Amino acid sequence: MIEASLHRIHLPRGTVVSVPVGAEIKPDEVIGLRRGAMAPVRVLVTRPLHRQPGEIEELLVVKPGDRVEAEQPLALVEGGGVVLAPVAGLVLAASGRDGTLLLAPLAAEESVIGHVRGRVRAVEEGSLVIEVPAARLQGVGGSGEAVHGELVVGVPNPGDELRAAAIDAGATGKILVGGSRASAETLTRARAMGVAGIVLGGVLDKELRDFEAIQRRRSEAGGMTGAFGILLVEGFGKVGIDPQLFGWFRTHVGRVASLFGADGLLYVYDAAPLPTRRALARVGDRVIAHRRPFQGRGGVLVGMLEDLHAAQSGIPTRMALVRFEDGRLAPVPLANIEATVLPDGR
Repeated sequence: MIEASLHRIHLPRGTVVSVPVGAEIKPDEVIGLRRGAMAPVRVLVTRPLHRQPGEIEELLVVKPGDRVEAEQPLALVEGGGVVLAPVAGLVLAASGRDGTLLLAPLAAEESVIGHVRGRVRAVEEGSLVIEVPAARLQGVGGSGEAVHGELVVGVPNPGDELRAAAIDAGATGKILVGGSRASAETLTRARAMGVAGIVLGGVLDKELRDFEAIQRRRSEAGGMTGAFGILLVEGFGKVGIDPQLFGWFRTHVGRVASLFGADGLLYVYDAAPLPTRRALARVGDRVIAHRRPFQGRGGVLVGMLEDLHAAQSGIPTRMALVRFEDGRLAPVPLANIEATVLPDGR
């Protein structure tokens, strides 16, 4: 049985939450409304009130951080004049040098989507705490925004590279499970085709930087729409997904998932428990390697070498003999492998 975990949704500044504590929410549900701030304008305060710029703090009836509506009083003189907000906006700062107030007008109202399913446990300053009944996979890193969609698998084997040609219109709105890596070209095509997110064993640092640079340029040109997230499960570089975890993904194709790229986190709903890992592997265990040249490869620990042997670093260490999925038999430092265990103990 899956134990629910707590997830904190960080809300954009100025969000007015629209769901109460105890409410059940869905990934595509609106949890709040916000109006983003536009380029700020200066509002004359002391001049219309016939006061000196240095007196502005005494005249103001608002403070930095306050949200004001159009025609709301900003400053006044008792028994005299008043300065009204020209537009609805956010008060940023007051200047005693020129006697003005910096006000950021508010843009059109936008919906805030939670991208997660569960029960609202708490409404906090700037965040919502959600109890999420789902299988929770914490990766080693990620990139991009929060997204949700159905799981699909895009490669036949956990060590295969996800190719651009494998991504078509059928992947639109889906969370695509790749293999050992994806090029900047593949990531760019995935976003262009409307893929919600991608799960990879690893990615080359240069490819990720190139992809993010392309996205920044498109964003600046106003040509980018829709959110996109990337989750790295094993590490950076070309790293295959643990075969047992890859098999778990295959059995859950079609399930709805939520991916939080910046947090390196994935939730899969209505799912069986994930395979777990144990640091001290024993003979007969299925294992996953964590260091080159076998990083991300799975196999079976078939024996332990006697005495200490030098690792690639030259440091003497205990060595395990592992038969990998491709049939290769190789010695691997025991510290560089973990046992992978299915929920039924196998």
